[in-house]
Amino acid sequence: MQKQHYYRVCLILLCFVLLAGCATKIAPPSEAPQPAKVKFAQYKKVILRNVVLNPAYQKHGANQKAVKKINELLIADVRQIFPDLIIIGENDKVDPVTEKTLLIEPYVEEIKFIGGAARFFAGALAGSSAVRMKVTFTDLTTGEVIAQPEFYSKSNAFAGAWTVGGTDNMMLKAVVQDICNYIVYNR
Repeated sequence: MQKQHYYRVCLILLCFVLLAGCATKIAPPSEAPQPAKVKFAQYKKVILRNVVLNPAYQKHGANQKAVKKINELLIADVRQIFPDLIIIGENDKVDPVTEKTLLIEPYVEEIKFIGGAARFFAGALAGSSAVRMKVTFTDLTTGEVIAQPEFYSKSNAFAGAWTVGGTDNMMLKAVVQDICNYIVYNR
C-alpha cells in the first residue's frame, strides 16, 4: 500500500513540474493596437530602425538569436510593403529630413525564447516561448509619435516539445506578421 502512495505522490509532483515549466510571465498587451493618427501612405520616405532588445533580456543567447530573426523577417516583410525602405542601426542617428518621412522603431519589451537545443533536451519542461513588442511610428517632419501599438505572440510548451522548437520559431513569424498587418491596415 505504501508503494502505491509513493507512486501517486511522484506522479502528482511530476505533473506540477511539467505545468510549472510551461508557465511564462509575459502577458499580452492590455488593449488592441489603435489605428495610427496619420495614414502611412502619406509619407514619401520610410525608415526602419533595426529591432532593439530590452537590456534586461540581452543576457540569454536564445533571446538574442530570436530578436535577430525577428529583425530579418521584419526587414524582408516591410520591404514588401515599402520597396524603397531605408534600414538604420539601432543606435544610428537620423539625418534631418526635408520630405515627409516615417520612422518605424520596433522594440522588444519582453521575450522568453526557447531554442531548438533546449526543446530537444528539456521538451515541455523548458517552458513556453513568448514575445511582447512595442513599435513606435514617428513622423520625422513634425517629431510627433503617430502610433505606438504593442504586439504579442506565444508558443505553447507542449507544442514546442512535439515540434522540437518549430512552434517557437513560428511565434517569431507570427509577431512579425501582426506588425506587417498593422502597417498594411494603416497604409
